[in-house]
Amino acid sequence: MAFMDLTTLDTIRISIGVSILLYVANCMLNQKVWIRKTFSWGEREEYPKIFQMNIIGGTLIGIFLVAGPFLF
Repeated sequence: MAFMDLTTLDTIRISIGVSILLYVANCMLNQKVWIRKTFSWGEREEYPKIFQMNIIGGTLIGIFLVAGPFLF
């Protein structure tokens, strides 16, 4: 599939995937994660499981959304 064959939906999926990967990169650089319960940023040491789930889950979902239109 060539780049010009991407639909609008594919472009939106890629944009969302890139946004998720940028959030993951921000979390990694700052060692903080957004906590919905307190509606604030939490340190990695305070919420280690949530931090790890965000990094792993966000990376997998972001890569899937970005690579998906080119694979299927």
